[in-house]
Amino acid sequence: MGRIPHRPGGPWTGILLAASVLGSCLQPAPAQTPVSIVLTPPSPAVGGGVSLAPQNPPQDFLSCSWYRSATTDETSRILTYFPGPSTDQTGPAHTGRETAGPGCALHIAGLTLNVTGSYAVKIEPRTSAVTITVHLPVSVAPRPGLSAGAVAGIVIGLLAGAALVGVGAYFLYSRCRNETPKETGAPVLVYENLPPTAGVGPVAQPGSPPDPSPTYQTLQPRQQDVYEELKK
Repeated sequence: MGRIPHRPGGPWTGILLAASVLGSCLQPAPAQTPVSIVLTPPSPAVGGGVSLAPQNPPQDFLSCSWYRSATTDETSRILTYFPGPSTDQTGPAHTGRETAGPGCALHIAGLTLNVTGSYAVKIEPRTSAVTITVHLPVSVAPRPGLSAGAVAGIVIGLLAGAALVGVGAYFLYSRCRNETPKETGAPVLVYENLPPTAGVGPVAQPGSPPDPSPTYQTLQPRQQDVYEELKK
């Protein structure tokens, strides 16, 4: 029997080519980075604002909807964002302080404590939709404390005020004291009764009735002695 000649491009070539194509189709697709949400700032406070930005969203998404809950219930929908010139559509949970930006980010201004809670975003690309949830904490901003310089200034101000009050009280006291009448240094005159001087007036004759006129005694200032001066 003769040997069958080998023909190029025979059945083995077709089998190898089919196996190569099938192997390339069965290669696993590159894993996609999971989508997450980042808060900016990470610790939002009352009165400020916050941005909820999805990280690594699908590049070909058609729309994204934000919800004020952990579910995608229509009653909790805040708004739906469309990339491009399309207009955003607000939902029942929209308060007028929420806006959307590029990359499907949600911006909330004028934060209050009742804004705290769970939020969900539903991103709808051309294939399957992606839903991510995040918790938004809102706290009261701490009041700034007084610095050491401010405390020292307050203490100095209080001391200066107390000194001014003391000086004012002293001047008022001095003024009232100056307006009080001062006692003069002249000695106080003390009067005493002296008996009538003998030989003064008419001489009564023997056997004449007594003079009915009253007898007056002379009041004469009395000089104070040294002991009375020291008692003062």
